[in-house]
Amino acid sequence: MENRVNPLKQYFRKPGIWVKLPSQGNFYKTKPAEFNDMGEIPIYPLTAKDELMLKNADALLNGSAITQMITSCAPCINEPMSMPAIDLDAILVAIRRCTYGDSNDVTCTCTSCATENEVTINLNHIISSIKVVEKLEPITFDNGIKVFIKPVTVSNLLSLNWVQFEQIRNIQLAEQNNADETTKVNLMQKSYQLLTEKNIEIIGSCIDTVLLPDGVAVTNNEDIRDWITDLSKPDFTKIEQAIMNTSSMGVDKEFTVNCKNCNTEFKSSLDLNPTTFFA
Repeated sequence: MENRVNPLKQYFRKPGIWVKLPSQGNFYKTKPAEFNDMGEIPIYPLTAKDELMLKNADALLNGSAITQMITSCAPCINEPMSMPAIDLDAILVAIRRCTYGDSNDVTCTCTSCATENEVTINLNHIISSIKVVEKLEPITFDNGIKVFIKPVTVSNLLSLNWVQFEQIRNIQLAEQNNADETTKVNLMQKSYQLLTEKNIEIIGSCIDTVLLPDGVAVTNNEDIRDWITDLSKPDFTKIEQAIMNTSSMGVDKEFTVNCKNCNTEFKSSLDLNPTTFFA
């Protein structure tokens, strides 16, 4: 039986843009294919199915909408959930650019007079200014320990968002059911504990290696988690801050706005939350 060739195949989607990955393919379990000589990957526009999934709140919360969108629009990435979040930012901007065009209208509130300003962002400018993360410097403690980190992943972000959503929903339900103050306080304490545990879990997963003063390299995830759970608050914060700083690398989301009402110049940033960015 002959293999049937779809006569429309030549008219299927083609890449709308090539985008530079801030990570340059580092920090992946399997490095993305199809890098060109400029260190870029092809990005395809959204399909109608992709766009519909992005309007599904449950699909966004559990990550299936993001996974489908990356698989569809950046097919050279094999494991979307394990990709660095700094790459996700670049890919989201590129997907919007090749699906809806160069411009993106956003609303910014003036920090001086609270007036809402409509601003048009040129997505090509953001894409062309993407910076490559050359190297993440280790964190060094006074006792000689060096901590080598890696960026937060898409899975990390989604799992944290899910925990936050669950806790907010539980508190709202308690309010709606007129729960007593003791119940509300217990819920708040439980929420804080769960968020703290999730934060420790994420920080631990973003530590690649702990190099001891005697040269021993510790890479076992359980050993690292036990260690950071027992760290002093200042030392833990030092690691946490360094990992969170990686989230601001790659895509420059900040821009300057002149208020139309009071003419004050203020800073705003592009919100790349998929629930609103593709609305």
